[in-house]
Amino acid sequence: MTTTVVRTRFAPSPTGFIHLGNIRSALYPWAFARRNEGVFVLRIEDTDVERSTSEAVDAILEGMQWLGLDFDEGPFYQMQRMDRYREVLAQMSEQGLVYPCYMSTEELDALRERQREAGEKPRYDGTWRPEPGKVLPTPPAGVQPVLRFRNPLTGVVAWDDAVKGRVEISNEELDDLVIARPDGTPTYNFCVVVDDLDMKITHVIRGDDHVNNTPRQINILRALGGEPPVYAHLPTVLNEQGEKMSKRHGATSVMGYRDAGYLPEAVLNYLARLGWSHGDAEVFSREQFVEWFDLEHLGKSPAQYDQAKLDWLNNHYLKEADNARLAGLAKPFFAVLGVDEAVLAKGPSLEGVIALYKDRANTVKEIAESAQIFYREPQPEAAVLAQHVTEAVRPALADLATAFKGAEWTKEGISAALKATLAAHKLKMPQLAMPVRLFVAGTTHTPAIDAVLALFDRDVVVNRIEQGLAKAA
Repeated sequence: MTTTVVRTRFAPSPTGFIHLGNIRSALYPWAFARRNEGVFVLRIEDTDVERSTSEAVDAILEGMQWLGLDFDEGPFYQMQRMDRYREVLAQMSEQGLVYPCYMSTEELDALRERQREAGEKPRYDGTWRPEPGKVLPTPPAGVQPVLRFRNPLTGVVAWDDAVKGRVEISNEELDDLVIARPDGTPTYNFCVVVDDLDMKITHVIRGDDHVNNTPRQINILRALGGEPPVYAHLPTVLNEQGEKMSKRHGATSVMGYRDAGYLPEAVLNYLARLGWSHGDAEVFSREQFVEWFDLEHLGKSPAQYDQAKLDWLNNHYLKEADNARLAGLAKPFFAVLGVDEAVLAKGPSLEGVIALYKDRANTVKEIAESAQIFYREPQPEAAVLAQHVTEAVRPALADLATAFKGAEWTKEGISAALKATLAAHKLKMPQLAMPVRLFVAGTTHTPAIDAVLALFDRDVVVNRIEQGLAKAA
């Protein structure tokens, strides 16, 4: 018994940046192929020459690489397959599966307008379709015809959609589709069918904006002697306002998430749950996702993007991430803030600083923004200094600087010196910690003061407290 190898594909059009709603149509077929030890094909549908760009192709490849969506075959470019499409068109012409149609765009528009006025569905009426005993009009001189597919006139097109269930469309609802333009270039629905047939695609997992194309594609596929793949049409991804996610409605490009400091494993985990579920599991690894993924648990309703949920997930993965890796990812964000690698090298251990901040940040960018205080000269606001460096606290600050000179320079040693000074001066921790934060870091907003100070050199801390007291005198 021969087992069919699962073959899936991602077939984007390179006409703009790729957002989460787009890339989900790569994630699911990728996971299904990996789960079933199959083949994942990348196909670039670039027949819209006016809108397709090499930059958009690069964005697709870069986004897939960042998320780890590796493909086994491709990328195949439709514009490089034109000879193959023309070969199939010639065969279909010989077999009587297509026919030339000379109806002009103006004539077609007028026909549709008459149909609308009569309350009918606008559609091509088969004027140029050859039938036994039918006399066709005389082809107009100098006009290049389109090629139309002879769609079956009766019966239904039906398929069992893995998401939508049984779908049936009457052939009477479908007119004869144009599959080649007057200049001979093939149309989208035709190219897709030839590609899926040639590439032996077994499962088509794509957005439900393609549902209306499916019956037409099935009819062409069967005319070419093929059998339809399994279709799974994914419901739309909505933005937070409930609109279809799109560039026009403010969608962020996939690489925009990288540039904002998100981790690829967090985006992949979030994206996986944006239309699929495995029980109540919210957090799972790439390996678990592949192991669990199936078509039966794809959502049937539109999924809505939730920024807070993505931030929560990214925070989880930041906590789990290796500090050295995060340090490498953070350096470009520090550079944007004016803290270059030379400055970082002179300051506290970047990995140690990352460890201190990653639990409280949602993105790597936020870590850099908060942690830059370790790599800058403190410049506390005068009004804030005056509020916290009071006459009652000044003697304690001077004693603390002295205590730090002899303390064991660890978090525990620093904590002990702080507590001893507080006890001697009968103060509470905020009264001492706030001015120390201002002198050493320039801000009152830092993690635990003992953990922060332990990352600085002892001399830096002592000097900044003593200099701060002198300036505030």
